[in-house]
Amino acid sequence: MKNIKIIVLLMLALFGPNVQAQTEVKKPSEVFEMYFGTFVKNDNVSLSKLNDYLKPTVEGENAYQVDFKTVSQDMMKESTDNFLSAFSKPTADACRKEAEEYFTAMMENFKNGKLSIKEVKIVQNEYIEDQKIAEVTYTVSFKVPAKLPEVPSGEIQKVKPEDLKKYLVQSVQEFKNAGKTVDTEQNFRLYQLNEGGKIYYWNGSPDEIVSGLTDFYFESFGSK
Repeated sequence: MKNIKIIVLLMLALFGPNVQAQTEVKKPSEVFEMYFGTFVKNDNVSLSKLNDYLKPTVEGENAYQVDFKTVSQDMMKESTDNFLSAFSKPTADACRKEAEEYFTAMMENFKNGKLSIKEVKIVQNEYIEDQKIAEVTYTVSFKVPAKLPEVPSGEIQKVKPEDLKKYLVQSVQEFKNAGKTVDTEQNFRLYQLNEGGKIYYWNGSPDEIVSGLTDFYFESFGSK
């Protein structure tokens, strides 16, 4: 009888972790990659996969509803308007197309950031007794210009259209041909959800990924 107990204990020790792993629908690293693809790269395939994955936890609905085309257009308009508002109306009107191309190139480099997951730790949620959290540590590499052209000098309201256009066109080329690589290490939490005997991971504030990365990205280039 003693030998049988020892064998059973050995079997539990060997197979216990596998049984636990099988209850996870996807590993936290896989789930985070879907979040990254959705909210950083604005990839519709990633969004679809993420919603399909989370459907059992939201009664078959889509957890996230994002129209990337509309969001991109709105962001582009807001960025362009804010940038051009500093210049005179004639200069702003003459340079709108170049300003849009400038922000398009800038954001394209951001969306093309390369993800590498360094570590995933499962920890206890200090606020919810029976919930665990996957703490994801990851790095992202971006291509940025080593140096952007000098901003047109003089009083900003007196900048000529041709000078601003020249700056914007040159900057677009710098982004397209960016040869400098910058890296940042970030952290993101995925919370466990138990549904139907299976473990899912999610985060209700995925914009945290974007805000952390944009703060770093926009500080990584400029006229230096």
